[in-house]
Amino acid sequence: MGTVFVLPDLATSVAPWQNLPVGYRTLQVADYRTLVDASGDFEQLVAATVALVRQLPQPVTLVGHGFGAFLALTVATTQFGRLDRLVLVAPAYQTGSYRTKLTGLHLKGAGRFKTTALDKAATLALYRTAAHRDLTNQLMHVQCRVDIFCGEQDRAHRQAATDLYHRLLEGHLTTVPQTGATLNEATLRAVGELLR
Repeated sequence: MGTVFVLPDLATSVAPWQNLPVGYRTLQVADYRTLVDASGDFEQLVAATVALVRQLPQPVTLVGHGFGAFLALTVATTQFGRLDRLVLVAPAYQTGSYRTKLTGLHLKGAGRFKTTALDKAATLALYRTAAHRDLTNQLMHVQCRVDIFCGEQDRAHRQAATDLYHRLLEGHLTTVPQTGATLNEATLRAVGELLR
């Protein structure tokens, strides 16, 4: 049996993940509203996600997209033997300042967050507390298979995805043809085919 637990990106709709084909496993998409407390702190989110992963029917496959990929990777560095596989879409293992992302989110109206995982204020708070993090020295602790997906035209994540692939013990990189940074049907189909 087992569980496929999806950690979606904070700034995109969670709806596309709801129909991800996962074969005989149970699909669960993270509800960040129940995982994030009032502090909006990234460390608290990591702790809540770890606690939930420990309760899910094993084996657990973590799927992360964008911010969710960084969260999944952070969780994987501490969960030796608990994770069967990581599937990362448009990942990063260093967050930098998130300056560009924060600027873009500030410019969006609150209504644009109706289909996302969290409201605007909570999303901005999480991005701020996740800034300037670097998992480079913890990647050796990721002991499960890691499948990395990146769009062929995704300039923002392509180098990070390639670097991550080279740094992992069991990394596998898939470049999705003719796609960019936006989550689309081709990327979801590639992830679904892997998980069937």
